[in-house]
Amino acid sequence: MSVITPSKEQSKRSAADIFVAFEYQWDYFVLMLLKENDDDATISFELRDDVDAQTKEGITLYQIKHSICKNPKGETINLSNRDTDLWKTISIWMKFIEEQPDILENTKFQLITNKAISKNKFVEAIEAFHNTHSVEDLKSAFVTIKESERTEKSKIKSDKSVNNHLNVSQIISDLLNKDYLKEFCSRISISKTSDVLKEDIKRIMSNRFGLNHNRIDWVYNHLMRSLRDDSIVNIINRTPVSYNGSIFTERYQSILDIGRKAIHFRDCSIDEFNGDFRELLFMKQLFSVCYVKENELDRISRLTLSWLRFNNNFHELCNDNTLISEDVKNLTNDVLSAWDNCYNKKHRNITQMSTDDELCQAGCCTVDDMRDKLFFVSDTPLGNQLSEGCIYYYSNSATEIISDLPLIGWHRDWKNKFK
Repeated sequence: MSVITPSKEQSKRSAADIFVAFEYQWDYFVLMLLKENDDDATISFELRDDVDAQTKEGITLYQIKHSICKNPKGETINLSNRDTDLWKTISIWMKFIEEQPDILENTKFQLITNKAISKNKFVEAIEAFHNTHSVEDLKSAFVTIKESERTEKSKIKSDKSVNNHLNVSQIISDLLNKDYLKEFCSRISISKTSDVLKEDIKRIMSNRFGLNHNRIDWVYNHLMRSLRDDSIVNIINRTPVSYNGSIFTERYQSILDIGRKAIHFRDCSIDEFNGDFRELLFMKQLFSVCYVKENELDRISRLTLSWLRFNNNFHELCNDNTLISEDVKNLTNDVLSAWDNCYNKKHRNITQMSTDDELCQAGCCTVDDMRDKLFFVSDTPLGNQLSEGCIYYYSNSATEIISDLPLIGWHRDWKNKFK
């Protein structure tokens, strides 16, 4: 007998569907984990259901159904009345109840889907039942779904369901005959969610933990990666992943703390520097354009103090993770952009024939323009003194924070002289 195998493209789509569905299920688990404020509540992945929440009040089982199928308008398809996702979920929950009859005493059942549910007759029937408590109306609605005439497209879907051993009509018949129908349906709810949950997770994360808005992406990326790394062994071995609030906070507190940290700058004394001010590379750059002379000790001391204030604060904040790599990158880009504009403006007319006085004039004007710039780090203004110290830092020697310093200079040949 010949065996029909899927094409490479069909296999690729199938694998993509599975991957997206798993990602969505995982993201919903994280979303529920972040929403739960009770430290004693436990959120689990692939334990009792796709996701479940256990609190003092009881258990909520979540079936997570995600579709990438679109209608002709490019919108996610509707949850149809005889949708496989819907009735497979009902079938799974009925099996739970058959195996554990007492589950109805303290369990709620939620179907989570990205499909549109507004026109679904099952959803309408459940919502109406929650208000009217009319079992007769509920059964009538279910019978209507069971006996509804299907379009050719629905028939095709139904045939696929049969091939997958899911008989929607039989499931509805079984449900109508259950003595727990009323109690079960009173505990069912269906919710529509976004096609992608990333922004929902970031919003909950920000609101719950009071993150600085410029740190939200950093916390999201690090928290999601850490959660996955910590859970991957469980997932591979098909064992549940569970967290209560206190365990979650304890394990990931360091990431959350970084996201909440405010930027505070301390003052510095010139006594914190040991060495000859004139040997600092940024000072040699200033000497090269005669911005300051080597015998102007008071001015050299003042300029060094500006550099020292920025240098010490910058390194302390980076070392204790108050500033993160994205903060350093953003500041560097801002400094380089401002310097590039100032430098090119003042050196536009400088040529190989320019005199030393002209070179010094262009360099000094570049320094002056840069000293007028006010910079920010992690959305916190540096102010005049630290902004001035910042430009000296970026024209000074390499550090463990930025290894390719100096990145800016004042003389036309500053790269050859000092890089």
